[in-house]
Amino acid sequence: MKAHIVRDPRCALLWRFDADSAGYAGVERAARLCGVTLRTVGNAELGTPVGELCAGKAPAAAAPLAAVPELPALIVSGLSHQTGELGRFIDLVRESGADLPLRAMVTPTSKTWTLAALLQELNREHEAVAGGSEKA
Repeated sequence: MKAHIVRDPRCALLWRFDADSAGYAGVERAARLCGVTLRTVGNAELGTPVGELCAGKAPAAAAPLAAVPELPALIVSGLSHQTGELGRFIDLVRESGADLPLRAMVTPTSKTWTLAALLQELNREHEAVAGGSEKA
């Protein structure tokens, strides 16, 4: 019997970053070059698990009332660190000039979290690294 390897979808979720944002065209180009689907997410998706959003599923029926950061975020799924494809994508995004201070790779644990929970965690980590000098 052959092992069946399930791969996570090649997707990048964009929070508070859309076609009107500076550097968006460069992020779009990076996604195209790396075979990544871009998906802009907003308040309606806050109650949906990250893995479901990356898979293109519809948002949960009701979004939670949660305080989430306003800092733009990039959440990447399905790219491998070992093959260098994740690094290449991040380098291309960085070169685009896009201001995406919150960045994360979807993990087996975080793909079960709601978008709101992941954004809150990313914001806590960002504040800890920045020494609390930046506020969302």
